[in-house]
Amino acid sequence: MDYFKYCPWDGYRFSENDVQCFICRRPKYQLTSYIQEEQEQKKWEKILYEKQPYDDNYIDETFLQSVQKQDNTNNGPDYKQLISKTSDLIFAVNCVVFYLLSYFLMLHDMVNDQLQLYFWLVAGITCLIMFSVVKKMKTLEILSNFKSIGIYISILLLFAPVMQTVNQTYADNTIYVLTSVAILIYIFLKDYDYEKDFTELDVSQWASLVFSSLLASRLHNELQVFLMIFASNLLFIFVPILQRSIKQKYNSVFRVINLISTIGLGLSLLFFSYFLALLFFGCVFFITFVSPLQIIWLYQYKNTIRGPWDLPNVKQYD
Repeated sequence: MDYFKYCPWDGYRFSENDVQCFICRRPKYQLTSYIQEEQEQKKWEKILYEKQPYDDNYIDETFLQSVQKQDNTNNGPDYKQLISKTSDLIFAVNCVVFYLLSYFLMLHDMVNDQLQLYFWLVAGITCLIMFSVVKKMKTLEILSNFKSIGIYISILLLFAPVMQTVNQTYADNTIYVLTSVAILIYIFLKDYDYEKDFTELDVSQWASLVFSSLLASRLHNELQVFLMIFASNLLFIFVPILQRSIKQKYNSVFRVINLISTIGLGLSLLFFSYFLALLFFGCVFFITFVSPLQIIWLYQYKNTIRGPWDLPNVKQYD
């Protein structure tokens, strides 16, 4: 049997022949019997200033009684704040709709290719100037950015013939199904909180490159392919960087831009199909006003357990 090697009361070291402590005259206990006896005599208390005959990882029967389920009925998210947070999702949907609208115009030759070229080049230069103004870049940095854009455009022009023929063997139905899947991936996996660094592409941006290359293979000439790839990189890679920069300093300006783009896209869809325009405005209304209500309703089923491990909420008094 295992006995104490030292007296738990005064630290006296027992010898093999000792039956009691030489100092306090208390008997030499067995480990198990001593612990059981002490635990039977004294109940565990949630205190630190007194030594107790229990292990440090001991769990008392009162532990489950102290665990409380948080009441989510009165502490739910604010409806107005949720509505304001949907602006990022609406802006992402606007970019996708605008991109698909441009593709439709090119596919059916409804707009001259040179006009489209001028539009996207002006849009790219405008976004770059806005980014330079918001970031307060120096002249050398702005010129360096324009140089990088020129090199990037040259590379796209070289790869445009390859992008046109790489997916031509696939049927149109296959292309459009894969495009729909890639668009959904972009919408659902986009970084709306801007938590990542923009030095690397995330899954949503890779998805945008996938569906842009798929749609570009259905176009008629190399210039249209170049414009589709350039528009994809501008709307889905560079514009989110510009969007974050504007929101950090001029959030009201971003909301105005988002509102104008939403109304403009809806009115533009009226020229093609009343159903598409109604569907677009319906999606915007659902995302902006209905989905926050669903989040508030689902919040009551959120299980948040509070227990002894939580820090106390100390009230502040003046």
